[in-house]
Amino acid sequence: MKNIFGIFFSLFFMLTFGQKDTITFKNKDVIVGELKVMESNVLIFKTSYSDKDFNIEFDKITHLNLEHRYTISFSNGVRAYGFIKTNKDNKVIVTQSDNSTIEVRIDQIVSLRKIDEGFWHHFKGSFDFGYVLTQTNNSQQLNFAGTLNYYSENWTQRAQYNQLFSRQDDVEDIRRIDASFESKRYLKNNWFIYANISFLSNTSQDLEGRLTPSFGPGNYLVRNNKLFFLVGTGLTYNIEQYTDSADNKTSTEAIVLTQFSMFNFKNISLFTSLAGYPSLSEKGRFRAGVNSNVKFDLPFDFYFKTELQVNYDNQPFPSNIKTDYVFSTGVGWELK
Repeated sequence: MKNIFGIFFSLFFMLTFGQKDTITFKNKDVIVGELKVMESNVLIFKTSYSDKDFNIEFDKITHLNLEHRYTISFSNGVRAYGFIKTNKDNKVIVTQSDNSTIEVRIDQIVSLRKIDEGFWHHFKGSFDFGYVLTQTNNSQQLNFAGTLNYYSENWTQRAQYNQLFSRQDDVEDIRRIDASFESKRYLKNNWFIYANISFLSNTSQDLEGRLTPSFGPGNYLVRNNKLFFLVGTGLTYNIEQYTDSADNKTSTEAIVLTQFSMFNFKNISLFTSLAGYPSLSEKGRFRAGVNSNVKFDLPFDFYFKTELQVNYDNQPFPSNIKTDYVFSTGVGWELK
């Protein structure tokens, strides 16, 4: 009786409000509305009878019937764009624009993103803000970060900006700015190519600016609803300007990078990236960068994040600081 009532309730709202996306849970409950996005094993679903979107764990779902077109990523590296239905054998059927179909198990879907018409519907963003005041030594730290993503069928673009200001008695103020823009093109079999340009300024290293355009290929070795793990390589051209212009220099570097993320925890996600830059033009020089964060989801699309960033240079010039690190905490909000 409960299942019959659930189906009747869902059909009522579908007919009344014209919402046609339906999902069925393992316990046979059905919900009708609009699927906005699914990533990191969390599906965001909008209904007419709630002011708040539902965050649903994707592995609790057995059936999907979606009336809008979605960009779909599968664990085998295939990407598709089309409509989704579930057949009698509990297989998901994706009907693409040319009427060709792809049949997969529902647990092979890694991400779903609705691609609406209109430029602004392709964006997703977030921003963080943190402030720490310590009475001892009158220490203050202020940090701000923002991210903006643009999604299309086979491309993603990502812009990031991070700024930190630190002040402490008897110590010079520290200002650190880190910004980047990356464009990624997805290929078959979990391969991708990327182009990136990044900028770093750090007063603690006497670095007025380091501009590094780079490009290269990469591959997702593991990509599913629990985690992803990728590796990549490439080339970069390093342009450095220091406080003393006589120290300015340029260099060519290779890139070896890896990223790892886990998100099969309730309201918690983990992310770590590691990049190494062996120089091709300066004998023996090696740089590396590490970024690791833990994010705790809060109500109303807010979150709490703690992050560690480390930069290493075995030939620091002109300063003697080989390792520079920033540890920050803050609260942020995400536009989904």
